[in-house]
Amino acid sequence: MRRVLFGAVIAILGVTDARADKCQPLTIPVPEKFEQTSRNDVKVPDIVDYGDKSMDSFFEKLARVARGQSVLLRIGTYGDSNWTNDRTAGEIRRRLQLAFGDGGHGFVGFGIPWGWYHHQNIQHGVTGKWNAWNLSAMPIKDGMYSFAGMSAESSQPGATAWVETAKTGAPVGTSVASFEMSYLARPKGGTFEVLLDGEVKDTIDSEATAAEVKYLKYKVADGAHKLVIKVKKGSVRLFGVALERDKGIVLDGIGVNALNPLRMTQMDRAQLAAGLTRRAYDLLIETTGTNVWSPIDHKTVMPELMQLFKQALPSAAFMLWSAPDFVKMNREGQEPISEPAMRFMASSKKQMAETFKIGWWDQFAALGGGGSAPKWTKSRFYEADGIHIGPRMNAYIGERFVHALLKELAKRVEKDPKLGCTK
Repeated sequence: MRRVLFGAVIAILGVTDARADKCQPLTIPVPEKFEQTSRNDVKVPDIVDYGDKSMDSFFEKLARVARGQSVLLRIGTYGDSNWTNDRTAGEIRRRLQLAFGDGGHGFVGFGIPWGWYHHQNIQHGVTGKWNAWNLSAMPIKDGMYSFAGMSAESSQPGATAWVETAKTGAPVGTSVASFEMSYLARPKGGTFEVLLDGEVKDTIDSEATAAEVKYLKYKVADGAHKLVIKVKKGSVRLFGVALERDKGIVLDGIGVNALNPLRMTQMDRAQLAAGLTRRAYDLLIETTGTNVWSPIDHKTVMPELMQLFKQALPSAAFMLWSAPDFVKMNREGQEPISEPAMRFMASSKKQMAETFKIGWWDQFAALGGGGSAPKWTKSRFYEADGIHIGPRMNAYIGERFVHALLKELAKRVEKDPKLGCTK
């Protein structure tokens, strides 16, 4: 309930006034108190733009959304196993959508690549037998994962993969105006049906002379809907589907187990670039670091990944996050300590943000820095392994990042009261 009220405050103080006069000053209230608190709280670091103006386009468009304009703003996030359950991304998405408007859930993969892969404020799943592939734990030889590093395949007639808007009463996600799904066209590809709200809309033959990621888009009346993909014959491989509306905020929460920049640069470059270009993010956030086993090599791999990102999204803003602290594996009976490499990784990623002249948010510092993971594990914000974060920590991180984002937007609006006005 408090989240809903938080969004309403912004709507009343900012968006409602702006609709009367598009160039009225815009008020962005930044909450003084956090809902998620603990004895380990520290000051939340600000968002930093090391390019001075590299994030201007994003915040200008965010201000336009806040003014109630018919604008859809897309944010993409790449993370590791701590992001596969969509809890951190879901918290960020929910808070931003309550504040500025629900633009749709964004991307969700077909199939269940991990048992805990269940996105927030949306319904999705499979029936029948499916094989789930991903670029880290369950790779497939042909490397066809599209841009999100995952896919699902079935050759069982009648097997389905489906996605549906959130249940009535959910804070966000209850409406959609378009579905854009992706699948693999290839030699000996199978046939599948596309059903919308129980009605067959298309029968697709995925047979092709060469392997290629293809897309199908379906517009619907804004509201509650269900999309079902049903295997008819042969082998069908699906990637995912993006749910969107006409305006507001969309956030793609892409999480892949053990993801790191090296794995991403090993993806098919054309697939990665094509997928990113199609999603057309206004802001792309990279949050990895826990699975970087060679911090020194990371400095050579990350520039390559950033080059790929910028080529695919020449007009986007970019942001790096440091990874959170985690507990080093010790001998039984020893007191848990933090993994020393994470302090180095946080510093390294900050240096990279400075070098690339892009945005930066210090998640490592927001949780207390080196030595924080044992404390969070003891207080059960982390899972028992001291590496994976639990639901309370997902909410804790999401709230603090949104706070930092609102604070930065408020600064910019204070400096330029007509930020986001229609010219």
